[in-house]
Order: sequence, then C-alpha cells, then structure tokens
Amino acid sequence: MMSDTERRMLLRLARESIRCRLLDVRLRPPERESPGDEHLWEPRGVFVTLTIQGELRGCIGTILPVSPLIEAVIRNAQAAAFEDPRFEPLEEGELADVNIELSLLSVPLEQEFSSVAELRAALQKEKPGVILRRGLLQATFLPQVWEELPEAEGFLTALMRKGGLPYDSLERKDCHVATYTAEAFSERDYSA
Repeated sequence: MMSDTERRMLLRLARESIRCRLLDVRLRPPERESPGDEHLWEPRGVFVTLTIQGELRGCIGTILPVSPLIEAVIRNAQAAAFEDPRFEPLEEGELADVNIELSLLSVPLEQEFSSVAELRAALQKEKPGVILRRGLLQATFLPQVWEELPEAEGFLTALMRKGGLPYDSLERKDCHVATYTAEAFSERDYSA
C-alpha cells in the first residue's frame, strides 16, 4: 500500500506529465529522493483512468510489471490523454476538468476452474480485476468495473464483447482467465 504522500506524488506526476505533453515541454523525471522510496522504482502494472464529470475520457495501462512504477505512471498518463483510440486527444482546455485515477496492480494469477458456474461464483465473491485470453484475443476489466457491472454473468459477457471473444469462450479449453487486485486512488480522494 502506498502512503498518502506517495499517492499524492504519483497523482501530481501523472497530471504534470500530461501538462508537459500539452505544452510540448520535456518532463524532468523525478529522481530517487530518499531511502525508503525504492518501491516507487520497482516494476509495477498500472492503469491511468481519466474522467471528466464522471464520464470516461481515457484509460490506458500495463497489466504486467514491465517498467518502474514512476515511469509507468508517466507513460500511461500521457497515453490515456493522447493515445486512447476511443477518444480524441485531450485538449489543453480540458485538463482543468480532468480527474485522474491510478490503479496499481498486483501480478495477475492464472485461475483454474472446472465449470463456468464455478468461475462466476469465485469472481462474484472476490470481485477482482479479470483478464480473459483466447488465442490472440484478450481483454481486461479493472476491479472498479464491478461497480458498474455487479453480476458476474454481465461482467464476463461485457468483457468478452470488449475483447471480441465469442460468447462461448469460457467453455473452451484454450480460454485462459487471470485475476489481479488493484490499489486505486484518484485526485478526487484528495480534493478539499
């Protein structure tokens, strides 16, 4: 778990990285400041979600821990603002209205299940982040999506649709399911 100070620093870093890209200014990455902040430099999966008045404006992330957390926050914040193919690139006038949420992910764990009903029951109970993969097709939903899709059947159906996976994918032996947890926090959590 990140401390409040670390959470605020990561949120500021995400906002600053977007602002610098808007202004075409080079972001000076933070330096390792003190002993004890090593975990900020450890590889970590992270998603950056941007909303404006509660509506999604961009969401990009990396599931696996492939780069240091600080670098992943910078890269994914910029990608959420400017490279999410579902949205036009963020404009300077929108930045003040954007709420930034960070989701720091645990390493995904492959799930074994003997039936779709067993899988649904386990997911319904735990409400984790879920990755579905079959062949070259893959999709994920962060744990927060359970707030919008609280029933496992609807959650999984929407996830298959998102990934272009056939509806019967979970019944196939070549379908893989992995789950993860997320430590999620946003600027809204720290606004007065």
